[in-house]
Amino acid sequence: MPEQSKQTQHLADHYVDQLSDWAKITTRPLFGAVALYRNGHVFAMAWHGALYFKVDNHSRGKYEAAGSSALGYVSRGEDHALKSYWEVPADVVENREKLHEWAEKAYEAALKNTKT
Repeated sequence: MPEQSKQTQHLADHYVDQLSDWAKITTRPLFGAVALYRNGHVFAMAWHGALYFKVDNHSRGKYEAAGSSALGYVSRGEDHALKSYWEVPADVVENREKLHEWAEKAYEAALKNTKT
């Protein structure tokens, strides 16, 4: 396993631990990132040293207000963004209660996505 993949999995495992009293979380590699699942629904991604949560039209504003950005990557020399996943702000990552609240909103966004 490449070093970047090992680091990303280690980060994902850390967040699984942080969220363990909120819900049972599983992980799986997904396009170089590690996806976090609850009940079979992807609600978060660990990618290049950061945690990203699934957003919807209602939750995106909180991320924008916090100065967050969408998960970005480069493919064939061009910048791209997964606009449905935004970086979790540091103050949220560092506060377990806030992390659980934001994770719940991300899970709700993931559930909405499967209904459309």
